[in-house]
Amino acid sequence: MSGAGPRPPRPGPPEWLSRPFFAAVTFACLLLALGICVRWFTVAPPQGRYEPAIQTFALVAAITGVFAERRAAARERRDQALVALADELVKNTEILYGEGFAPLDRHAPRARVYPRLVQSATDAALVSGVFWEAATADLPALLHDWRDAVHDFNRRLDLAELRTYVGLVPDEVLIAIDDALHREDGQLAELRRLRAVLERVLRERYGRQPGVAERLALLPARS
Repeated sequence: MSGAGPRPPRPGPPEWLSRPFFAAVTFACLLLALGICVRWFTVAPPQGRYEPAIQTFALVAAITGVFAERRAAARERRDQALVALADELVKNTEILYGEGFAPLDRHAPRARVYPRLVQSATDAALVSGVFWEAATADLPALLHDWRDAVHDFNRRLDLAELRTYVGLVPDEVLIAIDDALHREDGQLAELRRLRAVLERVLRERYGRQPGVAERLALLPARS
């Protein structure tokens, strides 16, 4: 209808109807049933204790299975994220130390298109939340720093290319842009430093893990 305005959004489920709530309800029910079976086993006559014993073992298996499944699923997601991060680290290392960022020839400078660093695995790892447990709580902070640095660096490359390709640019400007890129305290040096920190953390914590070890072995030794 032409006169009708936008429909108001439908109210979502209450905030308390979340996955932790349903998990708590599930465990509470299982534990309550287990308590009833244990009580049943203690008051049942000797010849009638087989059924409560079977029910008790079945409930213990169910509770153990739920815990084991959740831990196995969390570990599998973490392992997949680690392999993806190691793959991405190899690609970014090749980019950061490749010909794409080699210094310009000062005698014949020319505009060029720079390679871009990738960050999809970093984004996925941060969104998934697989590293927010106590043992790896510092890794998300490092990934956030790395992601922000990569995003800002790629954006600055866009601006540099736009400036050098829009019109005729003197050689002095091209050399100045290249000098700024390769400063000892510049963004390229900072990215290489962060990359080295991320590599060190992955090697120290997960360097022997299958899948991660093979990918980290592709990285050359760097300080």
